[in-house]
Amino acid sequence: MNKAEIEKTKKGLLVDFNGHENLLVSFGGIQQGLGMPVFEFFNSISDIPCDKIYFRDFNQAWYQKGVDSELNHINKIIKYLEKKINSNKYSRICFIGNSMGGYASILFGSILNVDTVIAFAPQTFINRVNRILNFDKRWCKQINQVYYYKDNRKEFYDLKKYLNRNNSYKTQINVYYSPNHRLDKKHAERLSTHSNVVLHPIDEGGHSVVKVVRNNGNLKSAIISAFE
Repeated sequence: MNKAEIEKTKKGLLVDFNGHENLLVSFGGIQQGLGMPVFEFFNSISDIPCDKIYFRDFNQAWYQKGVDSELNHINKIIKYLEKKINSNKYSRICFIGNSMGGYASILFGSILNVDTVIAFAPQTFINRVNRILNFDKRWCKQINQVYYYKDNRKEFYDLKKYLNRNNSYKTQINVYYSPNHRLDKKHAERLSTHSNVVLHPIDEGGHSVVKVVRNNGNLKSAIISAFE
């Protein structure tokens, strides 16, 4: 089954293992339009020589409900990744994501203490208080379903607080964002006090800053650098 066929299914996971020494994990972002969520970065990173795992969140719930009917809770994603990482003994591991996927890459990357995270325009909070204080009214329908999910893990709602508590992680977190996008700037720069966080402001692109980085060739360069 090829990627196009898989994207028509309800699978939230796509794996490409070829026995490489490095692992790249991609987390899909918020669904655009009326179509199904996609496995982001597939075309951009397919020729990079590394094992790959692609996630997409069918529930659009910031991965709190997992990704599909099988991996149906955030804890199951963590356990799945732990098993794959521990069984393969990778030399270097990089997590990547855009928007909601950027949030996921930071969260799971720091939980699992991977080497590098590359996050584009990530949300760094989804809790009510911060959203109200920052006038962040985006994706209200999707985020509300997170709040009403009985098995949610509220300690993951604010990544700044989570990183403060989880101060043993060694992951280098690279955050790409547009300082001209009011909300993305707030989400990104509140992590500036963390020594492991490197901010990469890019004037162009707005919330789609990932397209700028991809089109100028710096996406692949950043991933390759993470494996060196």
